[in-house]
Amino acid sequence: LTSGGFLHTMSYVRTDNSDDLTGIPMGIPVGTPHSHAQSHATIGEALRFAGGFGRFQWRVLGATIFVWQCNCFCALLPVLLLPRLETEWALSDADLALVNSAYFVGQFWGQLLVGPASDRFGRRACVCLLVPASYLSGLAHFACGQLKQLVAVRAVSGAVSGGMVIAVSVVAMELCPADRRAFVTSVGFAVGWVGGLLLLVGVDWLAADRPWQWLAVAGLVPTPLALAYLPESPHFLLAAGRADAALAALRRIARVNGVSL
Repeated sequence: LTSGGFLHTMSYVRTDNSDDLTGIPMGIPVGTPHSHAQSHATIGEALRFAGGFGRFQWRVLGATIFVWQCNCFCALLPVLLLPRLETEWALSDADLALVNSAYFVGQFWGQLLVGPASDRFGRRACVCLLVPASYLSGLAHFACGQLKQLVAVRAVSGAVSGGMVIAVSVVAMELCPADRRAFVTSVGFAVGWVGGLLLLVGVDWLAADRPWQWLAVAGLVPTPLALAYLPESPHFLLAAGRADAALAALRRIARVNGVSL
């Protein structure tokens, strides 16, 4: 289900070279042997002029890792949560399976819907909505006193977590040169899940004597980093007819990378 949602979303990402900044002066970065200027460049070319895979892109990779880490934590949370609930609420095996399945059903729908939403409203707009929503869904566990309430909250948590992973992964790829996009997504996923497993163990140790609801909140702490390091995608801005904003985003990337655009 996760892969299906991801592939569905990726079908909305433009990877061709038709995203031209036609008529907008684009400078070659300072420090290169080139001395000519272009009046016309694709987003991919502009990202190379803006420093390629530089300091800015490493920050993007870090934000991607933190988001995947939170996704791993939320997905595997039942490993810690269900044994406690089985004792406190006297849940059956079927009840435990329902709680666990609700998360992945929500994740499927979150990943399925975030692609069209990010195309319409913007990649960063979706991230800005999903980050606080993840905290609210985590805090909602404190209001759960019955099985039905917990199933509903877990479904919402899955939708938010799954949608945020797709939104962040898409904008991260669009902020990186085409030849490094696979690196960003694969490293973000692999390192993020390893970090999520370590976080799961650490939270279990730290919150051993606390109510089980704290487990659902503790793993969401790193998610605001996605807002700090992820501007709007130049691809989206150009597709939306906001060429000036796209150029401003590219210049911000170049500035962080230490070059002039």
